[in-house]
Amino acid sequence: MIGLIILGHGSNLPSYRDVVEIHKRRIENLGIFNEVRTAFIIEEPKLDDVIKDMKSEKILIVPLFIAWGEHLEEIKRMLNGLDNVILCDPIGKSELVTCAILASALSKCFKIRVD
Repeated sequence: MIGLIILGHGSNLPSYRDVVEIHKRRIENLGIFNEVRTAFIIEEPKLDDVIKDMKSEKILIVPLFIAWGEHLEEIKRMLNGLDNVILCDPIGKSELVTCAILASALSKCFKIRVD
């Protein structure tokens, strides 16, 4: 069994959680992973609680962050010794993020909707 955790920073604004949940549902619908969960740095559920609750033999954590920073360094230290948990790179350098930036800009330029 392979599980995926989408790790967000968190926010007091409900729209932030909604966006993370949209990604979770999309990935769940693909049927690639046995478990897909969300976790956050500054709100519930916290990453360590989600990891403890998962049944998967291997757990991948994908941070919805632009780059490595203080939070991810803390997470890396927290995961030290958990051989079944893999912290993936933040998504910031992905070419798909470049495409998302262009899609957002072009949608305003040409008045098209891109969701």
